[in-house]
Amino acid sequence: MGSRTTVQTILTIVHPEQLLQYLPTYKVVICSACRYAIQPTAIARHLKEIHNIQRSNRKPYMQYVSPFELDEAEKVRCLEPQDFPVPQLPVQDGLRCEHPQCRHLCVSTKRMKSHWSVEHGRSGQAVFDWQPVPLQTFFRGNLLRYFTDPRYNKPREILRPASPICDTVIESRKASNLEPDLTNIHIDETPLSRLPVPQNELLQYFVNHTSLTIGSDVATTILWQTQVPKLAHQHPFLMHGLLACASLHLAHTNPSSSKYHIIHAMCHQNQGMPLFRSAINNQNESNCHAILVFAHLLVVNSFALEKQDDQLFLTSNDMNTEEAILPSWLHFIRAGCSMLCDHWDTVDSGPVKALAEHWDVPVDIPEYDTPTPLLAHFLSIIPPPTSSSSWTEIEIFTYKSSAALLDRAFASLRTLREKFTMWDILRIWPVEVSREFLEMVSAKHPGALVLLAHYCVMLVKMEGHWWFEGRAGRLLGNVLGELGSEWWGVVRWPVEEIGVGWPERPKGEGEWLGNVEMRG
Repeated sequence: MGSRTTVQTILTIVHPEQLLQYLPTYKVVICSACRYAIQPTAIARHLKEIHNIQRSNRKPYMQYVSPFELDEAEKVRCLEPQDFPVPQLPVQDGLRCEHPQCRHLCVSTKRMKSHWSVEHGRSGQAVFDWQPVPLQTFFRGNLLRYFTDPRYNKPREILRPASPICDTVIESRKASNLEPDLTNIHIDETPLSRLPVPQNELLQYFVNHTSLTIGSDVATTILWQTQVPKLAHQHPFLMHGLLACASLHLAHTNPSSSKYHIIHAMCHQNQGMPLFRSAINNQNESNCHAILVFAHLLVVNSFALEKQDDQLFLTSNDMNTEEAILPSWLHFIRAGCSMLCDHWDTVDSGPVKALAEHWDVPVDIPEYDTPTPLLAHFLSIIPPPTSSSSWTEIEIFTYKSSAALLDRAFASLRTLREKFTMWDILRIWPVEVSREFLEMVSAKHPGALVLLAHYCVMLVKMEGHWWFEGRAGRLLGNVLGELGSEWWGVVRWPVEEIGVGWPERPKGEGEWLGNVEMRG
């Protein structure tokens, strides 16, 4: 009873025009608290039963709506609004049936599968038989009927970068002799080459916007704008990777609709990965360029996907294979050169050679006769053999080797200075460490976590990229959560350098180890 009184007390002080929103375009009243339309004959009942507004307090609300021209609910529910989204109504993640002349809409895969079984006589398949779309509905209950953005109701079109904006970009590049004419690209009649208009717009968005954020210099930026879209038309797995990247970029730039864009991205990524693995197993001089590009996109997409934000290296798979203990982006970076070794000369002299060059640039690292202060710090934390928490000989050997590689990685960045790229940060340590060290990371070994915490200082330099914002700090926070508080003093430098807060220290813990200042 107290709860109903509270609701009544709150709502009786809400002005009618705040609670009941009139949309003259659709001749309907929306309850701003419930976020759905109310039938004209049910407004008084709605105020009483839903909001507990008694007769004596309902009069101002009924007087407010009395002048409005309201259509019957059956007429409103059949509307197909041309301006999407309709104000006041929530936008939901939904699905649209792709069967010709159907366009059934619902909000769950279970209901869509049931629809396909009942209406089309077979079990449908995601992506092929339905697509993710944003949905709204005016009413709930028996009057519920979903509608979507009218752009999603258009017939499928040929996927090509053709729009006034895109044509302007293309013509400006042609005038500067930066590329051949993209409008004359031949598109094979494959299932992928006929995609809905929203996906056509995704390609345009990638060409006009996303491509500008991926390149590390002029040559690679032009490559992403020109050669990559051309290759994507020829290789479906690459087109899926490209559209996934564009969707993730849209999710980043449009937080209010990020869930919708992430659904699109995951659909494309999930469909592209099996095709990519098939291409790796059947690589040739025709697809090797697209394989390298997709591997690059896989890194960007994996970082950008929300589920990868906080983990990066910290996998939880118990399977004893390298692919299992590695996140997908790191697996393909480590395997990138070797999986294309038979065709590397072709890649290195082909249309994406600017990307291939990132793997070939040597880094001159100075040699030191004595350990650097950073390496000395790493070696000083190894527990003595008599300690109750001593490490095995294999763990010590693996740790020392990985620590030396990380020390050299910091030295290489100092050598490269402002010339280093994202790919330098990723290749000069994660690619070089041994499988045994990665197993130690997977097992949350304290020595491996200490090195990973220091590597976060390098990762911070990648945070200028939209797909990596905040990742280094969150990874370090996760490392601190896995690392016993007795080790926190060892990682004081990366914590202070990155500026993350310390977790709450368990009561009764002893002193921190290695409470030192480091400026490696």
